Amino acid sequence: MAANKQHKVYLIPEGETRDSHTYHYTVVKTKKFIQENEKLKIKKFNPVKRKHEWFVEAKLPPHSKN
Repeated sequence: MAANKQHKVYLIPEGETRDSHTYHYTVVKTKKFIQENEKLKIKKFNPVKRKHEWFVEAKLPPHSKN
């Protein structure tokens, strides 16, 4: 079987922490971006602040087993 070539990453506004952020996006990071070994940085709209901001890659939060 082929290995999974896509990874989900968590994007939060630049300058905010994963524990205290106002808004987030979840995107798929493809094999090309994984091989470059750099953090993903995208300019997207933040509806809480109502303006465009830079969103940077952060670790996904831990899974909870209920």
